[in-house]
Order: sequence, then structure tokens, then C-alpha cells
Amino acid sequence: MQALLEHGKAAVAPTGYGYFRPDGSLDTERPVDLAITARMTFAYSLGTLLGIPGCRRYCDHGIRSLQTYFKDREKGGWFTAIEHQPNSEGTGAPWKDGGERKWQYAHAFLILAASTAATANRPGATELLRDALTNQEEHWWDEVVGAVVDEYSRDWSECAPYRGMNSLLHTVEAYLAAAEAVQEPIWVARAGRMLERAYEESEKFDWRVPEHLDEEWNALPDYNKDAPNTPYYPYGAVVGHGLELARLGVEYRAALREHGLEESWDIQDGATRLFDRARADGWRRGGKPGFLYTTTLEGEPVLTEHLAWVVNEGICAAVALRRAVLDDDGNAGDVELYDHCYRSWVDYLHDYMELEEGVFARVLDEDNQPIEGTIPTRPDIYHPIQALLTPRLPLWPPIAPAISRGLLDKPAGAPPRLVKNRNRRTKTGASPLFTWKQ
Repeated sequence: MQALLEHGKAAVAPTGYGYFRPDGSLDTERPVDLAITARMTFAYSLGTLLGIPGCRRYCDHGIRSLQTYFKDREKGGWFTAIEHQPNSEGTGAPWKDGGERKWQYAHAFLILAASTAATANRPGATELLRDALTNQEEHWWDEVVGAVVDEYSRDWSECAPYRGMNSLLHTVEAYLAAAEAVQEPIWVARAGRMLERAYEESEKFDWRVPEHLDEEWNALPDYNKDAPNTPYYPYGAVVGHGLELARLGVEYRAALREHGLEESWDIQDGATRLFDRARADGWRRGGKPGFLYTTTLEGEPVLTEHLAWVVNEGICAAVALRRAVLDDDGNAGDVELYDHCYRSWVDYLHDYMELEEGVFARVLDEDNQPIEGTIPTRPDIYHPIQALLTPRLPLWPPIAPAISRGLLDKPAGAPPRLVKNRNRRTKTGASPLFTWKQ
């Protein structure tokens, strides 16, 4: 994890955090992205809480960039993407290709970053979080529907009719983090309403997640069918989102229990079904280890490459559901299943995805070979850092407050975790890379 954070430092740009070229250098031909800047700020906030040297500076750079350069001081909200250099007034200039639009997916990560940095007591983080939550109240949250909208024009005059599960599920994660950071249960309640909607919509398709919906929340099964690999809007069902929603469901249930609230619907059953469907649809679908990316809503493979973020989410989901079963004194067979999934997916991450310590391939082909030109996941360490920390933490509170309260490595029934063998000489040497430790 420390190596992951060390490699991530090269993503620093004057106005935030940018993309990487394949060689690991900063790509100045692509924008400084709000979602990436927020994810990196989240990661370095966690590093700060863990006491890892140097992380405070990178956390503070992220908070300063989000508040100074990304914030739209004329129209409100935050730009989706900006230039690498500040403008003549010392603020951020929107990227020429759609950077001025407002996107809830990116705003969700802004809330997550600010919540985590506020927990780490970093300068300006609490003010940023309050600004972001006020903006949610003003523009994004639809109280009648119980969910968030997806995209606006810069001046808020046009709201896109599209609704997306990608924005929704990351907003769930952000609201849960914010609820603990500001001690306002309303954000837990709103996260629950969105989760219930996502579970209800997924049940209609045999627990595959319908990614794309219209403004009435009707599924759009053929959305981007002619362009199935559209970034952020792929055609079909995304396997990794089923895993994420399963994890978020049991985390939300743990939040309810922490606050002494009753469940109004069967969260555990839905989370289990989402997990089982994603595992059956995605894992080893072509006969070799790895999760495929997307299927149709009937379960037929569409994009069969193996993406690193999906297996990272699988690790988090397996750990979360295992712990939920233990909390309920559940079936030992279920615990064994989640143990097996956890071990298999951690092994896969190491055996196939790890290019060097702290660097993972972003995507492999069906034969688990790197695809030429693929960038490493170094600029986006949000998924792997959660996969490395989640096995060491309880279901509730969220990651940052759990670390701040000294709950690291203290959850009941924690699965065995991988510990680096410091005596290992080479990757092909006789001594094992990892050993299991309870």
C-alpha cells in the first residue's frame, strides 16, 4: 500500500491530479480530472490517517486544488475537468472539451475526498465538505424520487434526462462517508433510499445492474449498444457494479444497526444475490481466471477484458459479505465461500495484475496478457487502496473514521490476510511472496 501511494505522487499537476502515460509520467495532453483529483485526495487522506510520511502534503494539495481551481466561482459547483495551469486570475480554466459541465459522478468523489480529509483534520476540508453538501441539496438530490440526477450544463439551466447507476452507487458511498464526518444521519437515510432503488431495479433483471435509465427511472437496455465500450457509459451490465452494490448494501445495514434503526427491506438477501450474480456472470467466464467487464442484461458476455478495478471490488465485496454473515451467526458454508473468493481474487491480483510493487495493470486480455498501450492504475489508486484496507476494518464506520478510532486490524472474524515475505529474493525464487496470517 505504501508503494501504491508512492507511485501515485507522480500524478501531481499544478491544479490537481492528472492522468498517466504508459511510462508513468504525467500526461499533459489530457485534462486534470475532478474525479481523479478527488480519488487521489481520498487516498492521501487515508495515508495521512495511517501516519505514512509525506501523505499530508499530497492530501492538502488535493483539497487546495478542489477548492481553488475546480470550483466554478461564477456559476457554482465544480468543473468536471480543467487545464493543468491556473488562469490569469489564479483560478481554474475548464478543459476545452466539455470540462465546464457539472457531473454528479465526479461530485460524489469530491464529497468522499472532503469527508475523508475532514476526518484527517486537514486544513479547508470541513469547509469544502459543507460547500459540497450544500450544492447537493441545491441541485443534485431529488427528494421526490429519492435519488440523484446525473448531469447539468455549467449554468444549471439544463439537466440531462439520463440517470445512471454509476453516479448513484458512488453517491451512496459518498453520503455514507459524509454522514459520519458531519454527524448528520439524513445522509445515511438518503444513501438507503438510493440503494433500495438500485436493488429493486437490479431484481427486475435477475440481479444484473441496469446501468442506464431515463428520467423516469426506466431501464434503457440498448443504451450505447453500438458503442459498447463508451467510457463511463458502457453498454449492458457492469459486473463490478454488482459487486460494489453488494458491499455498499451490507455497509449501509451496519450503519442502520449502529444507529439503532430497523431495516425496511431485506438488504442482506439482495446483497447476496447481487454478489452471486456478478460472480457467476463475471469470474472465469472464459475458462481462465479474471472477471470480464460487461454482459448484456440477459448475461451474455460483451466486453471480456479483465479490468483491475473489478477484481478489487470483488475483494472488498467478499470481505464485506463474509463479515455480515459472521455478524448474523450465519451459515458456515457461506463463510467458507467468501473466504475462497477472497483468497482466489487476492491471488489473481498478485499473480496476474501486479507489474511491480505498487503498480497494477489496468486491464488484461482474456488470456491475462497486458494489452499494448494500457496505462497502469497508478493515477487511480482508489480501488486498490480499498482492497488493501477493507480486510483490516469493520463494516461500519467508513474507512477513514474506522482508522481514526483505532479499529484497524481489530474487526471480529477478520479473514486471514497476505503479509509480504521480507526474505523473498526474486519473484521466481523458492521463498513465497506472501504468507497467510490470521
